[in-house]
Amino acid sequence: MFKSITLLLLVFFLSVSPLVAMEESAGSFKNLQGTVNVQRQDSMMPAQTGMKIYARDHIITGADGSAGIILQDNTIFSLGPNSQLALEEYVFSPEQGRFSLLVNMIRGTFVYLSGVIGKLSPDSIKLETPVGTIAIRGTRFAAKISGE
Repeated sequence: MFKSITLLLLVFFLSVSPLVAMEESAGSFKNLQGTVNVQRQDSMMPAQTGMKIYARDHIITGADGSAGIILQDNTIFSLGPNSQLALEEYVFSPEQGRFSLLVNMIRGTFVYLSGVIGKLSPDSIKLETPVGTIAIRGTRFAAKISGE
């Protein structure tokens, strides 16, 4: 009986673990100052330098916070104090010709510097704000989004 349960658990964990490992990180935090949190699904956690970020993560800075993020394609985002950014979608598969970057800039100050996706497939980048979508035709910009 014990061997059957052990074997069953082993098969279960071996079949589930590739699903967890399949999602690659979109990038990571390169520098942080003050209060910076990541909302991932239903949990909120403090950000740490080097911490991986994933599609669907929300990055939230406090009144004393700022964050520098670098994505896998070398796209850079900088967030100032009292900012919130949602990385809604990120696909970087140059070997398959698949690119997508969808970011919702909810509030605060942001600096954007495009990476490989911006050079190879600028139409694949969409940066949303509360009042509209920014189409990227250049390599960098700064924005301040006020209000709730």
